[in-house]
Amino acid sequence: MENQLPIYLNVKTVPAFDIEKLCPHTAYTVYLHQDDDMLYASGWTLQDAIMFFADRYKLNRADIRLNRPFRRQ
Repeated sequence: MENQLPIYLNVKTVPAFDIEKLCPHTAYTVYLHQDDDMLYASGWTLQDAIMFFADRYKLNRADIRLNRPFRRQ
């Protein structure tokens, strides 16, 4: 993926349930529409999702920005 500065990601919050702590939780999916492709990564925390996205698509974490408000799934 070409390195464009900055890169704005959309964020979806995903209701989840933590089976270890037995309580509701929010997971996160970050995504970007690029041409006809949809690039995405999910994580238990927003930081995990962003880091996974950066690693997966070989991006510098400092170049990533988030579009707000976040969308609910």
